Amino acid sequence: MLSEDSDLIRYQIKFWREKIKPTLNKALELAPADKLDWRPAEKMITLGKIFLHISECSDAWYDEVIKGKSSTELALADTPCPPKEKITQYLEIHWERMERFFAEPPEVLSRTYEIEHEGKTYRLDGYWIFTHLLEHDIHHRSQINQYLRILGVTPPEI
Repeated sequence: MLSEDSDLIRYQIKFWREKIKPTLNKALELAPADKLDWRPAEKMITLGKIFLHISECSDAWYDEVIKGKSSTELALADTPCPPKEKITQYLEIHWERMERFFAEPPEVLSRTYEIEHEGKTYRLDGYWIFTHLLEHDIHHRSQINQYLRILGVTPPEI
C-alpha cells in the first residue's frame, strides 16, 4: 500500500479519511436540496456540481491517468444538477476510488505519468497526483463551506 515505509503518506491518508472525507459528506448532508443549482455569481460552478467535480477529478487522475481507463465528466456547465441522492452516489465512488489508490504499491508514487492538455505533454509523478487529489478535496471543501455560509447554513467544523 502507498503508506508502506512512509510516515508522511500514512499521515496524509489518515488525515484524508478522518478529516476531509467526513466533513465533505457532512457538507453534502447540510446542503439544501433546493440550492444544488445555486451559485453565488454568474459563471461560477453551482453548489451541487462542486461535489460532482470532486468525484470527476479522481476519475480523471486516478482512473484515467494512472490506470489508463476512460473518465467521465460529471459537472457539465449547461446541465442541471442531479438530486442529492445521485451526488451522494458519485461522492461514494470518489471515496472508493481513493481507497483503491491508497491500496496501490508505493511504486505508483515514483512512476511518471504523461498527460496531454491543450497541446502540451506533461510528465507528472504519482506523488504529485496523490498530493493534488488531497489538495483538490481540501480546496473544494473550503469552497463548499463558503457557499453554505452565504446560504445561511453553518458548515461542518474542520
